[in-house]
Amino acid sequence: MIWAARIGVALAGLFSLIMGSMAILTPVDLGNALGLAAQGPLGLNALRADMGSFFLASAIACGLALFAGRPNWLWGAAALYGLAVTGRFIGVIVEGPPAGVVQPIVIELVLVVLLVFGAKRLARD
Repeated sequence: MIWAARIGVALAGLFSLIMGSMAILTPVDLGNALGLAAQGPLGLNALRADMGSFFLASAIACGLALFAGRPNWLWGAAALYGLAVTGRFIGVIVEGPPAGVVQPIVIELVLVVLLVFGAKRLARD
């Protein structure tokens, strides 16, 4: 089971690293993937800063859990993705379900499960 936890955390970390790298290097592409549009330089800056910090903080947490023996960091990453999916559910309730909302909800729920499983399992190791 420890290998399943490590693989799950590694996948969550890799996903977060890719998305965070996109935010820093190609914020317009990330915005398009997420349905966001920068309306000018300040918007591009916000995509880099806000989205980049969200994803890169999660990637760092996964790296620290896997390589520095700090599984408690995974709780922070799980909280980030858990709050994101909570915001999506609130949006669905308030505005109705927008087209394409199922995919990010599923991804975020899977990430929360992987990170919580990893935090619990790696803490026992």
